[in-house]
Amino acid sequence: MMRKVVRAGAVSAAMFALSACANVPAPAYQPGIGNLQALRVAATPIGVDDFAAAPGVNDRKFGLRADSMTGAGSDGSFSTYLQQALEKELRNAGRLDDAAGLRLSGTLTENRLDANGMSVGDATVGARFVLTRDGRVIYDQVHSVDHEWESSFIGALAIPAAMQGYSATVQKLVGELFADPAFIEATR
Repeated sequence: MMRKVVRAGAVSAAMFALSACANVPAPAYQPGIGNLQALRVAATPIGVDDFAAAPGVNDRKFGLRADSMTGAGSDGSFSTYLQQALEKELRNAGRLDDAAGLRLSGTLTENRLDANGMSVGDATVGARFVLTRDGRVIYDQVHSVDHEWESSFIGALAIPAAMQGYSATVQKLVGELFADPAFIEATR
């Protein structure tokens, strides 16, 4: 009997160890209502070009306690996640046009996620956004945002909260770009 208990305990421990080392992509980006309202001010359709990460910026994976979160962009990077978030926002507002002369590109300049706090998680995401009209730069600004959310000592609660918190941080960064008066003026 003791042998069965030990064997069951070993199997349970192995399954727990395997499940605790998950490598999951960031959650699907959800456009924000505030971003939709800000984009409706922009009268001109915008195309989105490639985004990349600056040298030394984490573009692939965050450790989330025993798990890890990868970028959910089509290439598994966080810079592409940001690019595709912008595309979703523009498409949602009816402002995305792949053939537009107005083009938005960028570079991820900061990318940090901390899910190790006992009661608070936080993230910082920053990017340099460049808007061109027919090849001429008309907007070139760096934006950075910090975001905090309620977390937990319990990993099963903290990890999903951190994943959603990161997505909310990206949404906040996109909102800061769309609300920038210089960006609004450049898109008219």
